[in-house]
Amino acid sequence: LILSRQAFWCFYQFVKAAAKRKTLPSMVALPVVVVVDPISAGALLVDIVLSRGFGVLVLWSKERGESLSVIHKGVYKAVEEQVSIPETVKAIEGALSPGSAIVACIPGSESGVNLADQISIWLGLLANGSGNRPFPAGDRRNKHVQGRALKGIPGCRAIREVCGSAWEEVRDSCRELGLPMVVKPVQSAGTDGVKLCHSMQAVEEHFRHLQGTKRKLASSDHAILLQQFLVGQEYVVDHVSRDGVHKTVMTWVYEKQPANGSDFVYLSMRPVETKECPNDLIRYTRSVLDSLEIQNGATHTEVMMTADGPCLIEVNVRIMGGNGSYISLARLLTGTSHADAVLDCTDQKRFDALPDVPRAFQASGLVVFLISYSSGIVESTPGYEVMKKMASFLELHTSISPGSAVEVTVDTFTFAGILVLAGSKGQVLADIAEVRRLEKEGLFCFTETSKVPCGGA
Repeated sequence: LILSRQAFWCFYQFVKAAAKRKTLPSMVALPVVVVVDPISAGALLVDIVLSRGFGVLVLWSKERGESLSVIHKGVYKAVEEQVSIPETVKAIEGALSPGSAIVACIPGSESGVNLADQISIWLGLLANGSGNRPFPAGDRRNKHVQGRALKGIPGCRAIREVCGSAWEEVRDSCRELGLPMVVKPVQSAGTDGVKLCHSMQAVEEHFRHLQGTKRKLASSDHAILLQQFLVGQEYVVDHVSRDGVHKTVMTWVYEKQPANGSDFVYLSMRPVETKECPNDLIRYTRSVLDSLEIQNGATHTEVMMTADGPCLIEVNVRIMGGNGSYISLARLLTGTSHADAVLDCTDQKRFDALPDVPRAFQASGLVVFLISYSSGIVESTPGYEVMKKMASFLELHTSISPGSAVEVTVDTFTFAGILVLAGSKGQVLADIAEVRRLEKEGLFCFTETSKVPCGGA
């Protein structure tokens, strides 16, 4: 089985945590949380569940594809999605120890969202703050469905867009969007397949390219979305909800730029205090959640603040991914994290104890997405060693080591690692400037047979 770098890192985190415990957690006489597809941050979510004294049962969905399909089954009790929801529930119940009871079913990644909802409904867990009812207008994960849901709702501006599965369906109507135009899959992750097109020829070419290629994550909808290009500052607003009450856990600002031929490469994710946010950002985001009838669980919402006000990019009905790289920093700044707070949704007292918005930050910090401008087989990692000695160094999340194959960074799947910095504002700024210099000079030394030598950019 060949794993992507991101998948391998999730596997590494999952197994490392299990090794610390040395034995499988018993589910005897424990309330049990089912985690569907614990990939990326979901792997760390499992540890948080266990630390709260719950038993864990992993449920692998059919939608997740082949990634990490068998490897984790020796670590936690796990079952596979069956041919129907009743059969899947039967498999889940068959894996429980006598006396155990399921208290929640939580998605551990994008592919687990719909199945977690269905299991929660079937087991009557909605009252526990677990799961959401089906959205009447369609799959609420679908970006086009999200946009349509906002139309006609006062104060909920939606992006102008056209959606279709064939070029002939969208050719004429998409011209009204103007140029440049964003062309992307209606379901995708990590900027996979997203392109900014500056001519109608480029729009058609990328549309047809998406028709003929697969996405890096499995998708149940293969339509293609064409959207107006929004100019402004992109924010991420993370919420947890219980019975329709929404609480803001953290707000971030995404910083992106073109790199290595890709239009949208993430550079960093900066935490923003509530007092620094635009006045209507949180209100708008909560209105979006209400429009999509999201009652329970975690949401990760991307909003563009434009000159005309906030405009939805997309809502992800799950905790933030990013391999959980944000968790330690969020805890340091606010005392909790998105992955911690989603479990609070399953307990009314813990949910009530969460503040409506995050507390004032206790420090400054930054999640840095490392960009590789070179490709090859890694011989050594001198850039990493410099970063680990920085004054504001907190964590480095990476699966790259000598012998690893590194690609140039074009999306979230090809990051050269994720660096987390924390400390005084001045020190963080100084260290990130040094990181960007290291990236240009080259983070790695490559073997002699590699195409690009150490320091190539």
